[in-house]
Amino acid sequence: MKLDQKTIEAMQTAGIDFVGGVDAPEGGITVALEPEDVASFVKDRDEWFARKNGAFKEQYLDWIATNGEPRCGAKTSRGTPCKNSVSGGIQRPFHALLQEDGSFCHVHGGATSEEVRER
Repeated sequence: MKLDQKTIEAMQTAGIDFVGGVDAPEGGITVALEPEDVASFVKDRDEWFARKNGAFKEQYLDWIATNGEPRCGAKTSRGTPCKNSVSGGIQRPFHALLQEDGSFCHVHGGATSEEVRER
């Protein structure tokens, strides 16, 4: 059965709510969908969730892959990316990860070290 936008809007008018599930670290979360979201969600829920949160799909998939831990944005003395987590705990919600990913771990000066940010 193919649902067009008019049918989806009629369903909402009839009192039907739209919800969906997306993956999250250690499980999943339920999200509310507006009628205009349904087609995009069905097409690619990962892309839909990322865009709804002002992010790229790759950032969303990284959030899941790192179990919600923002990673340090510094480079090691060998020039490779640091693999430490940003100080302050683990399993942040997606919006928090977007704000903190690329900050610095305790080894590289923490989030307020301007000297480290310039490197």
